[in-house]
Amino acid sequence: MLKSLKKIFSNTSLNNTNEKFNLSSSKEEHVFVLKYNNHLIGTLKYFNNEWVFYYSDWFKNQNEFRHLLEFPNKEKEYKTKELWPFFSNRIPSIKQPKMQVYLEENANKVNTVDLLEKFGTYSVNNPYKLELAL
Repeated sequence: MLKSLKKIFSNTSLNNTNEKFNLSSSKEEHVFVLKYNNHLIGTLKYFNNEWVFYYSDWFKNQNEFRHLLEFPNKEKEYKTKELWPFFSNRIPSIKQPKMQVYLEENANKVNTVDLLEKFGTYSVNNPYKLELAL
């Protein structure tokens, strides 16, 4: 079963798995917000096969928190086709039992955006919370 699931997923590699997941070419925009306590740190968007991250106005105008290592310039809008490790590390390896169950139940519709929405809210790697914007 695991071999057949691996064949389904291709295109965007995730650094924490060495596996690949298929990004749908959805016309729908997906927006996530990155928060620390009640502070909006930045916004992550996926649209038209591209990821975009930018800091919030609040974050740009404060000096209490330092920038994220992968995003050193507070004024820049970052763009990429492949999700940055800061975010992709929030998605568990497909070797994790909870991931295997989720993939088996959702094999026909799983993509990186879905996995980030399902598993990416919290990370052991940092104190930030990632939420789907409503």
